[in-house]
Amino acid sequence: MEAQLENWDNFCRHHANNDWYGTWTRYDSDGQIIESFHCIRSFKISPDGSEIYHQNHYTYADGKKETKTFGPYHKPITRALFLDNSFSWGSTEIEIGSNFGFETGFRYEDRRASVASLYDSAGSLEKIVVIPETLTNFPEKPNSPLSEKDIPNNWRGTGKTMTPDWIVSPASETSWHRLENIGSDYLILHFSDGISISCPRNIHLGKDLFVSVDWQINSNLLQRGIRNYDASGFTNFKLETFNLAV
Repeated sequence: MEAQLENWDNFCRHHANNDWYGTWTRYDSDGQIIESFHCIRSFKISPDGSEIYHQNHYTYADGKKETKTFGPYHKPITRALFLDNSFSWGSTEIEIGSNFGFETGFRYEDRRASVASLYDSAGSLEKIVVIPETLTNFPEKPNSPLSEKDIPNNWRGTGKTMTPDWIVSPASETSWHRLENIGSDYLILHFSDGISISCPRNIHLGKDLFVSVDWQINSNLLQRGIRNYDASGFTNFKLETFNLAV
């Protein structure tokens, strides 16, 4: 229970009681833009701290508006893992015949960044959703997308791992590897605002897999969140924090 409460507290500390103004961009499995729209994700904590109310307020490119309500979430139960400033949630079992997907993200000061990858019932990557957010207004025109050559090599990092039962490992040193070097036949895409993803193009039953999301927050700081799966399903979420070596 203590570990689960810590997970809840991280949700409250880093993400709740805030309205997050985001520009959501959906890409197809080739990395081509499908659509882009605005969404405010609103998380409100009840006065006694026992519940979190969650609403998404969408404004689409054609002017249509829509609100969706999720929860409320009752302390200490949430559908996501909250490891320090990061979060990750999604399907815990891989079952061909049903759709599944994952989202991983991070907060830094008044900004957040997350990426969701969604798969169809045959296990093929269907779309990717990239979401930069701020606490003040919708993100302005994004910076140019990163390319592999834009990302330095000289990072020093530490990593922590959280299991589905909220147990967090002690921090330990971790080595830097480019996304291009850690997945065989994975799709690697670099987006604007320092956001990148590495994920399988197709998911096969009984085969280990991971989905890795990078956010280069600034020139000296990069975070990586990795959801790991084995044949039985979701095994752990790993948060790696890298600082530029001098």
